Amino acid sequence: MPPLVKLILGHVVVGTLAGWTLLAGLLASDVAGLRSLIQASPDGALAIAMLALFFAVTFGSAASGAAIISLGRDSDRGGGRNRLTMLRFARLPVAAPARRRATLLRLRGL
Repeated sequence: MPPLVKLILGHVVVGTLAGWTLLAGLLASDVAGLRSLIQASPDGALAIAMLALFFAVTFGSAASGAAIISLGRDSDRGGGRNRLTMLRFARLPVAAPARRRATLLRLRGL
């Protein structure tokens, strides 16, 4: 398997596990009565399955996106552009135009 695919799949697995851990924490602490609502529903298993799927897709996608974005960093310089370079402002001389009096335009035909 190519190393790039291994990297992305590894991040997807870690993101999925993080999402499922968060879902387990939400259900264990019964945030906003979610666990009680699922337990009272006749389709509770379907609700859990859908929540698990959507948490896996969301967190797995976020982790794989983070892996892809991190590929563009320069490992020699510590990653990305130098932050101090990005924060410098260029000092350019600006000549202010001479002030003129506002002129009123006359519209013909009115």
